[in-house]
Amino acid sequence: MASFGELLGAEILEAREAQRLTQLALAEEVFDDENYVRRIGDYETGKVARPQAKVYRPICDFLGITSQTIGALKAQATDAKSVTDDELLTLRTEKGSLEQALSDLQTLTRAQLETLASRFELDKPYEASDGALIEFLTNTAQDYRALRAEVDAIDEGVKALSNLKTSAMAAFDSGDLDEVETLLSRVQEIAKDEAAKAAEIRADAALLRQRVDFARALLLDAADSFAIVDPLEPARRRLKYGAKFYYQGLRYGGDGLRIAVEFWEKCAHIAGREGSEILRGKALSNLGSALRNQGTRTDGPKGAALLEQAVSAYRSALEVRTRNKHPEQWASTQDNLANALTTQGIRAEGPEGAALLEQAVSAYRSALEVRTREKHPEQWAMTQNNLASALRNQSSRAEGPESMALLEQAVSAYRAALEVRTIEKHPVQWAMTQNNFGVTLEVQATRMEDATRLAQAVMAFRAALEVYTRDVHPVDWAGAQSNLANSLATQGIRTDGPEGAALLAQAVTAYRATLEVRVRDVHPVYWAETQYNLASTEDAQAEHDTCTDPLPHLRAALDHVTAALEVYDPEHMPYDFGTATKLKTRLKEKLAALNTP
Repeated sequence: MASFGELLGAEILEAREAQRLTQLALAEEVFDDENYVRRIGDYETGKVARPQAKVYRPICDFLGITSQTIGALKAQATDAKSVTDDELLTLRTEKGSLEQALSDLQTLTRAQLETLASRFELDKPYEASDGALIEFLTNTAQDYRALRAEVDAIDEGVKALSNLKTSAMAAFDSGDLDEVETLLSRVQEIAKDEAAKAAEIRADAALLRQRVDFARALLLDAADSFAIVDPLEPARRRLKYGAKFYYQGLRYGGDGLRIAVEFWEKCAHIAGREGSEILRGKALSNLGSALRNQGTRTDGPKGAALLEQAVSAYRSALEVRTRNKHPEQWASTQDNLANALTTQGIRAEGPEGAALLEQAVSAYRSALEVRTREKHPEQWAMTQNNLASALRNQSSRAEGPESMALLEQAVSAYRAALEVRTIEKHPVQWAMTQNNFGVTLEVQATRMEDATRLAQAVMAFRAALEVYTRDVHPVDWAGAQSNLANSLATQGIRTDGPEGAALLAQAVTAYRATLEVRVRDVHPVYWAETQYNLASTEDAQAEHDTCTDPLPHLRAALDHVTAALEVYDPEHMPYDFGTATKLKTRLKEKLAALNTP
């Protein structure tokens, strides 16, 4: 093993020699100063123990040594932690504090973003996009500030124990042993609370560094420590602690959602055993959400099984959260159940998929009986948005007038949601609804061959992208960008000549950009969807009237659809598998017609 300075020096030497540059030429090109020759020599021989970014970054940029390569070298180095410590100290000195650095993320260099992400133990930060790093650090900054506040409040519990001690000593002196017992019992309770708080703070610190298993062990021990005081308290604690892992999983991926499922399953079990139906209902509803989010992010049989478990958890919650006793919680659970059913319906094929989507629409409409615009405007708008998405997907399984009627209902529901979700009051929700609205308009335009509606769809996607920027909302940006690409592709197919070719090229560029965020390891289903869309668009380019050589486009299309089929499987994603397989067959036939293997 070698230090970062040695590894970096070897990389610089290899790149310089590959480009047949002398050290003098490199010094003059990069620094316009021949005096840097000796410094470059020191780097190449590994003599620089602590490489400075202001020196090596310009050299690496000139030689084509990427940030990813530099990050990988740091990760391999024997002194990786020391390198990060030094770079973090430099950053803190420049900004005044770590807090200020986290507040000024948009002003940081790529190297500084990687340094911060490394300190908070993001896996392979050098492989992440700038937007992904900023999103990670924005979320981390919130957690960092919350943890600092927790640590700052530690002495409050100590004060409470000190006051009880004084009272207990006074009770001893007066001979009031009953009061002594009461006070000591309270001391025990507070001591347990303080121990639990300490465990929570340690767990939050572990989560800040992505150490979810250590946090799990701390919080399980804390929850179970209350069993002797109150048999229900371990369940209450699991309900609370599960949320930490749930939001950790949503923000950062990893095992957070899996651990949330574990905590909430056990909470529901304990609550049921102890006869607390309200607590059990909360746990089951939360469990459904954790399973649904796991299932949405997982492909194949595992994803299908998780979604089925989510539906089961929501239905069990509805047995407890009845409309008569708990109307608002009942409506919330109906909405969540419908979300899970919609995802199931989209992935299923034929009558099964149509039936699931019909159940989803029914559940959304049930939720709207309680979530009225007058009493619950924001929840009403959310459910209207969700209902519209289900109706749009339902329309894709119908034909003729029925399909068009469902699309029109979806458009009406989106318009209704946008009456509440304005850009001024709810910018992120507004952008989400604009994005979904655009998808529906694009589907309508395709079926009606309506250029006006297609242009409206493009406008809706561009509106969403005003809020969904890549730096702040990379995942949502990728979704809206992909949808915009769909509409551009449709416009390109319908437009002859250079204008149509340009639209198709824009669509391909947009799809490829989304793959920088929609990587297979993190978003396999979305990755496959984008690969399929790229295949369709490359195929359209091959068919366009301006194309003089279809072969490169057809070969690229075949590569993309083959990649999509690595995720789309016939058992658990039959609809997507079927459409992708048909496209692959057509592409092979076209290539065969060109006498091309």
